[in-house]
Amino acid sequence: MDNAKTIDRRTFVKGSVAATAALAALNLAGCQENAIVETDPVDPGVAFAANEEGAEWFAVPCWHNCGGRCLNKVLIKDGVVLRQKTDDTHEDSYDWPQSRGCLRGRAMQQQVYGADRLKYPMKRKSWEPLTGGDKSKRGIDEWERISWEEALDYIAAELKNAKEKYGNRSIFYMNMVNLEGYMGNVLSAYGGYTDSCGTQSTGTYSFTSQIYGMPTGNLNDRYDIENSDYIVLWGHNSAWCSFGNPTYYLKHFKSLGIKFIFIGPEYSATAGFANAEWIPVRPGTDTALIQGLAHSMLSRDKDGSLIDWDFLNRCTVGFDAEHMPAAAKTNENYRDYVMGVYDGIEKTPEWASEICGTPVDKINHLADILGCKNNVYIASNGAPARCNGSENFPQAMMTIAAMGGHFGKPGNACGDDQYYSAFNRGPSIVNGSYGGVPNQFTNAKNPVDDVFNQGSMWNSILTGKYIHSGHQTLKQYTTPEEREIDIRVIVSENHNFLQSQSNINEGIKAFRKVDFVFAQAYSMKADASYADIVLPICTRWEVERDVFYFAFKDKECSYGYRKCLDPLYESKSDYDIAKGIAERIGLNFSEIIPHEEKQYWFNSFANNTIMNDKGEYSPLVTITQADLDRYGVSGEPQEGVIEFDKFLDDGIYRVKRSKGDAYGYIYLEDFRKDPEANPISTTESGKLEIYCQKKGDIFDTINHGYDFYVDVSPLPKYLEQLEGYTDSFSDWENKVKGPYPFQMTHVHYLRRAHTDMDNIPWAREAMTNPTFINKNDADKKGIKDGDIILVHNDNGSFIRRASVSRCIMPGVVIVPHGATAKIDGATGIDTAGADNMLTTSVLTTSPGVNGWNTTLVDYEKYTGNLELPPDHEWPQDIPLMG
Repeated sequence: MDNAKTIDRRTFVKGSVAATAALAALNLAGCQENAIVETDPVDPGVAFAANEEGAEWFAVPCWHNCGGRCLNKVLIKDGVVLRQKTDDTHEDSYDWPQSRGCLRGRAMQQQVYGADRLKYPMKRKSWEPLTGGDKSKRGIDEWERISWEEALDYIAAELKNAKEKYGNRSIFYMNMVNLEGYMGNVLSAYGGYTDSCGTQSTGTYSFTSQIYGMPTGNLNDRYDIENSDYIVLWGHNSAWCSFGNPTYYLKHFKSLGIKFIFIGPEYSATAGFANAEWIPVRPGTDTALIQGLAHSMLSRDKDGSLIDWDFLNRCTVGFDAEHMPAAAKTNENYRDYVMGVYDGIEKTPEWASEICGTPVDKINHLADILGCKNNVYIASNGAPARCNGSENFPQAMMTIAAMGGHFGKPGNACGDDQYYSAFNRGPSIVNGSYGGVPNQFTNAKNPVDDVFNQGSMWNSILTGKYIHSGHQTLKQYTTPEEREIDIRVIVSENHNFLQSQSNINEGIKAFRKVDFVFAQAYSMKADASYADIVLPICTRWEVERDVFYFAFKDKECSYGYRKCLDPLYESKSDYDIAKGIAERIGLNFSEIIPHEEKQYWFNSFANNTIMNDKGEYSPLVTITQADLDRYGVSGEPQEGVIEFDKFLDDGIYRVKRSKGDAYGYIYLEDFRKDPEANPISTTESGKLEIYCQKKGDIFDTINHGYDFYVDVSPLPKYLEQLEGYTDSFSDWENKVKGPYPFQMTHVHYLRRAHTDMDNIPWAREAMTNPTFINKNDADKKGIKDGDIILVHNDNGSFIRRASVSRCIMPGVVIVPHGATAKIDGATGIDTAGADNMLTTSVLTTSPGVNGWNTTLVDYEKYTGNLELPPDHEWPQDIPLMG
């Protein structure tokens, strides 16, 4: 204990865990006798670890679905994380950038060691087996500690009861085509489950964009973007939603003198960072703006001064009557639609401006920028496509880019360019891989074909009926039919639907209706709060498992990681939980999941490949027989470019790039040169389809007989929305506003990864989670910056402090996405500012569309009695034990 006499407090690292939790973690992790933990005498919630002698660095996964992908390392001594750091494996440069972590990743120790970590299995105090007990107390009940044996026995009994009495359709597994879950495989083997689907993050890009020639993520390499005159950020806010290298690349482009344009309802953090020119557009009206742009270009073009007629004529179909596809079932073309031939309405900039709010002069100015004389890189994210009525937005954006000829040549591209690979597209130089857990990305072995649309699933559970139209996520489309359904069990494995999907209040009612709910979590997420039994799971730092999201990353690197801690408290892995349940319902788990979890972890690295300068792939990681023996896994020795243990220790392998290397890429380059010899493989015509009959047929199939039928059309026409701008008027012609005159949209926020990580005190202090409103609107309501406002509609309400700004369009409210709702029992008001308190759970313009960014609300200065202290001062969500 001599070290105790020489503790240097400057070396101590703050943690979020309370002193008692820190000591418990030390004991559970098998700490050495001489480990030292001291608490701050001023703040006992701050734990200090001893000096770092003998500590070891571990590369660990930042496993969240945040939109980025970064390297995090933790310094461990005696089973305790002393501090964290990010990538320092090599110097940082544009050719060889580090993968630096953001504030969320650097604060993950507060998530792993948080005072709110779930420690043992629990059941709701008022819950009764097979009946549910008092279901109205879900979400407000006290909890009782139970053993793992009891918990798994209870769950197995409830699954058996539901299957025997109501059939497998009565079990709703909330996990979107088994993205990362083991329970989906178990439930499939047990007879199946009701699934769900929706457009989710990528919005309507996920519907049909590939069939008219613009697959998600197909754009140019970062070294080619250096040839651009303009980079158009269409709703693209990478500084918040794709933190890390994408914004680093933007900084480089900015240094080269490339000009930036930002299109969206707010002047975002990324727009400010890039010193972009702002083109304001109301939420959900981007397709109207594009029609106005097209009209502006058509009416002002002089012999190809704005429009690349050669590209349109050679490389597209459907723009005009002379270039229609052979598959067309109508004689409508895009040019005549814009000029009003079919409906008598010219889609002029003036027409568009009335809907989208973009000034006419800015529409004409943007049309000039998008003209064929400029090299333009158009990068969209999913926000404009996460709206009701946005079915045609991706095709419309492709069309306006095609009019300017912005495909297949240096400095020109257009598409959905979100997430970790933004501004650096093309074939992967380093391929990450999945570990091989069966049925990821598919529900192929699920015998039940019932699939809820996620935008209306709570309503489906409450009413006992839903519209079945296939499985949009799996590109399985069928004619809608109404089906009756009786959900009795809800299973939440590793999602948080009650918080992340539309209409939390209706979701709560759905949770309180069914017979049984169980959830797996490491802290009290919303799904767990309203469950009957909660199972504590390991974080990814405490188990060797294949982390699904790590296969999604920058094309130039791959990540390695290993277990750095033993499971804390009584937590178990998802694998062990699924195995325990499978055994209790009479299934052989090894026939369902044939390998141990460590094997899938190993496979995810062994299967990585790297491209040489000839475009050929070979193994990335060198694996020896000694490696296989040491880790107790199966495989074959192989020769790669980095040793296995070094890869795990470094946590990353990144290829060093240079301008003019063999890895440059321009999407559709060969196609542009000779479209007949190099057709687009995903389209029927082999060309970019401005008129796409297959797209029209798909939407006609899934929308046929649909309550809110919308004729999506083979052309990228403007569509009316549900809860869009025009619906904010009770009388559109006379411009009389209705009861909910403001459009609410959400923004991904650096404090959270969707709904995850909202419990981290450091992040709560750094990002205060206000509601952003326009200054002119605020002045009319007597609201000042920092005032508490009440935002509400028929679905619910919340209070938050207002951030008053001229960087928000009039009539728009912007809410950070994913806050964990804190609903006051007396008033029903949420004090956390959860966006999905207000979003609507109804049928949308097409089945499967998630229309989060089209929500109508009103707000005013709050005059009630609820208090709203800073979020980082709130107590963490520790279950109340009865």
